Amino acid sequence: MDKKTCFVIQGFGKKNDFQQGKIFDLDASYEVIKEAVEDAGLKCYRADELQSQGIIDQKMYDALLDADVVIADLSTLNANALFELGVRFALRPYSTIVVAEQGINFPFDVNHIYINTYRHLGEDVGRRDAREFQKRLKPLVQKAAAEPELDSPVYKFLDRIPPEGFLSSVGVRGSRAESDGLEATRGGLDNPTFRELIVAGREAMAASEFDQAIPLWKQARETGPKDDFVVQQLALATYKNKKPTEEAALIEAQGILAYLKPKESFDTETLGLWAAVNKRLFKFNEEETALEEALFALERGFYIQNDYYNGINLAFMLDQKAVRKRNSERDELRAVARHVRGRVKKICLRKLTEIEREQAAPDLSDEDRSSLNDSCFWLLATLFEVAVGLGDEEEASAWRNQKDAAEAAAWMKSVSEEQANELRELLAIS
Repeated sequence: MDKKTCFVIQGFGKKNDFQQGKIFDLDASYEVIKEAVEDAGLKCYRADELQSQGIIDQKMYDALLDADVVIADLSTLNANALFELGVRFALRPYSTIVVAEQGINFPFDVNHIYINTYRHLGEDVGRRDAREFQKRLKPLVQKAAAEPELDSPVYKFLDRIPPEGFLSSVGVRGSRAESDGLEATRGGLDNPTFRELIVAGREAMAASEFDQAIPLWKQARETGPKDDFVVQQLALATYKNKKPTEEAALIEAQGILAYLKPKESFDTETLGLWAAVNKRLFKFNEEETALEEALFALERGFYIQNDYYNGINLAFMLDQKAVRKRNSERDELRAVARHVRGRVKKICLRKLTEIEREQAAPDLSDEDRSSLNDSCFWLLATLFEVAVGLGDEEEASAWRNQKDAAEAAAWMKSVSEEQANELRELLAIS
C-alpha cells in the first residue's frame, strides 16, 4: 500500500522576521518537521523537492489539492506561505496543520486559526526544542491522516459548498506513487529537483569549491521558485571565488546583488552581503561610493537587528570615513563610532550571558555545543575590538586572553586580529 503524503508549506533558506529582529533558518525547521512526519508513517515533501522541470506553480497547486495532510509553517509570516495556506483551506475542509515560531505576532484573521507553536533559536532549532516539538507534531499528523476533522475556516463558515471539498467532485489526481510531489525522490543528476540543487550548492560552498557552486546556484535561479536566497548564495559564491581576480569577482557579485535592490531592501542577509562586497571593494579602489554603500548597508542592518556583527563593522567603516575628513567632521564621525561600540558592548555582554546559560545545559548535543562555542568566540572577539576602538588597551588585553583561550578554528582567531590591527592604524591617524 502506498504511503499517504504530507506537503509542507514553507519558505526555505534563511528568512527575516522583522517583528522580532531575527533571522530564521527554515531549512532547519523543515528537517524537524520532516522527521516527525516520516515517524508518523507519511511521505513528506516541500516545494523545493519538486522536479525542476515543468511549471512549478502547477505542481504546487496539485500538491495543495492532493496531499493527504498539509503542514503550513507561518514563521516569518512569509507571504507565499500565507497564500498557499488560504488555497489549501479553500480546497480541503480537513487535514491541514498550522505551525509557527512562538514569537510571531499574527494578523487578525490568522489569530482565529489554531496554531501549533515551536521555539526557534534564531538561525537554529535547538535539539531539545526540536525533540519536544516532534513529540507534539507526530500524533497530530497521524490523526490528520487517519481521522480528519474539520479545520478549514472556509468550510466552517460557508455551509453552501460541498462538505467534502473539491475532492468530492475532482478526486485525487493520479495515484500517490505517481504524484508530482513524490517524483522529487527520483530527480537524479540529469533532472535535479530544486532542493537537490540547493543541497549540492551548499555542500560545494562548505567545501570552498566555489567554482562548482556557482553553476548550481545559477541553475537553481533559472529553474526553481524565485527566491532571494538563491540570488544571495550566487553572489556569495561569486565573490568568494575570487576569479578571474578578486576585484572582478566583487564587481560581478555587486551586479548580482543589484537584482535584489539593496538600497530599498530590509532583508538583513541582502544588506549584509551588500556591505561585505562594498567593504572589500573599498580595500581595492578606496572609492567613496563603495565606502558609502557599505556604511548604508551596515547602518540599516544594525538598525533592524541591533546586532553586534553589523554594529562592530559599522563602527569600523565610520573610522575609515573619518580619516578621509578633517577637523570637526572627523571628530564627529569618530564620536559616532565610539557610541556605536558602546551599544555593541552591551549587546555582546547580554548575549554572552545567554550563551553561557545555554552551554551549562546538561543534555546539550555536540552540534549545539559546537555552535554555541563559535558564537561565544565571536562575541569575545567583538568585545576585544570594541575595547581597542574605545582606546582601553587594558580591557582589550583581557578580552584577547579570553578569546585566545576559547575553542575556535585557527582561521577564526586569525581573522579576529586582522580588523583590530587595521583599526589601531586608523585611530593612530591624527
